[in-house]
Amino acid sequence: MSEALEKLKDIGAQKIYEDTHIPVEHVQAILYESFDGLNKIQFIGFISILEREYGEDLSSIRSRGIGYFDEKNAPDDVITDDAIFKPSVGKKKLTVIYLLGAIVLFIIAIIYTMNAADTQMDKAIQENTTVVQNKQNTAIDVNTSDINGNDANKSTAADINITEAQKIVTPKAVTHTLKIIARTKVWLGYIDVATDKKYQKTFEGEFDLDPTKEWLLYFGHGYIDVIVDGKKEELNSKNTLRLHYQDGQIETISINDFRKLNRGNT
Repeated sequence: MSEALEKLKDIGAQKIYEDTHIPVEHVQAILYESFDGLNKIQFIGFISILEREYGEDLSSIRSRGIGYFDEKNAPDDVITDDAIFKPSVGKKKLTVIYLLGAIVLFIIAIIYTMNAADTQMDKAIQENTTVVQNKQNTAIDVNTSDINGNDANKSTAADINITEAQKIVTPKAVTHTLKIIARTKVWLGYIDVATDKKYQKTFEGEFDLDPTKEWLLYFGHGYIDVIVDGKKEELNSKNTLRLHYQDGQIETISINDFRKLNRGNT
């Protein structure tokens, strides 16, 4: 990061706003190189105002910002092999016809299989019924002690099943909460690690974030409180602050760790 940019950070976004009338959130975006809220014309104009007002050389951040906007506004119309070798309309129609025919044949096969299964099931039920009736007709004498013994075995088995069922405990769903409290007005850049979507916000007071996501947080200063699952951690730093949150855990990280988690970007 350039020495000129560090000097502007020491002056502070609020003082720069009072001197130049550049909105605070745009000043913060330039100081911390988060250009999402600007367009190219605004960016170049603000850089020129800052150089004129404070006599600093900001050519390095100007070139990085222009590179960012040029890449962001690059055309997406790229000719691909798929576009060159696009199938004809006639082939598409034939494909649809073949697909519909295959679906019809598949439905017919399912109906035939279900009918055959029903026939076999009816036959098996009839055979089982005949066997049961024959056994009932031949069973004349039943030993009373055997019946009592069977009842005792059934009772023991039922007790065992109840005991095993009591051991099964349904796991409780784990839920988290994540809240940021800025004790003074602060600029915050926050990144959804999974989607690489970047956001920024200047605020004072409470700000809630989705605790089910993984976040990278970048603060203009560290006079904030972080509350995770009701547990409050008070931070006090005049310097920039970088945090990493995931699965109910939050930690302060270095710029190198921030770069690794942010796909090589600072």
